[in-house]
Amino acid sequence: MNQRLTVADLAHPIALALGGNWRPQQVLHGVREMPHAATLTHFDGRQLHLSERFDDPGYLTVRGLFPATDYSFGRGETDSVRVAMDEAADSIAALISGEFIARHDEVHQRVRRHNSQQAKARQAVEEHARTVAALLPGARTRIEGTTAYLYIDLDPGTVRIGIDGETVNIVLNDAPPIIADAVVYAVSRFLPHNETPEEEFGQPDEEVDF
Repeated sequence: MNQRLTVADLAHPIALALGGNWRPQQVLHGVREMPHAATLTHFDGRQLHLSERFDDPGYLTVRGLFPATDYSFGRGETDSVRVAMDEAADSIAALISGEFIARHDEVHQRVRRHNSQQAKARQAVEEHARTVAALLPGARTRIEGTTAYLYIDLDPGTVRIGIDGETVNIVLNDAPPIIADAVVYAVSRFLPHNETPEEEFGQPDEEVDF
C-alpha cells in the first residue's frame, strides 16, 4: 500500500511545475516540521501557503499570503483554491498558475502600494507632531497608525491634539484661556497645511477642528 503524500511532499514538485521561480519551504512549529503545510516563495517576495486542513483531509488548500497590513481586502481578494491531493503536481500547478496567481499578484501589489502610502503618511504625521511638540513644552507624543496624538497635562486642565493627515483636532479640557489660545496659535501657524484666520482663538472646554 502506497503511503499517502503530505503537503510537504507535494510542495517541491508543484514549485517545479510552476516554472522554477517558486521555492518550497517547510512550515515549522518551533523546531518541528509540519507535514500538513508548506509555503512557496517567489523570487519577487510573493508567497503562497499550502495546507491540508484538519477538517478537510485529502484536499489541498492554496491561498495567497500578504505583508502585514491594515489594507481593507475586498470580496474575492483573498480567495483560495481547493484541490484533491491525489491530483498530479502538474495538474495542481495548472489550476493555480492561471487566474489565481494573477489575482494574487494584483492584490499583492495593491497591498504594497497601500503600505507604502501609509508609511509616507505616518512619516509626515510624525514630522508634524514633532514640529508642534517642540513649540509646546511638556507635550507627550503617541503615534497610532497614521494619526499622532499630543498630550499636555496642565494645572488645571489638559490638552489633546490629534493630527491625522491634513486634519487637526484639538480638545481642551479645563485649560486656561491663555493656554488654549497658545495651543491653537501653535497648530495654526506652524503646520504648513493648515490655515486659520488671524482673529481665531481657542476657548477652554471645547473641541476645535481644523
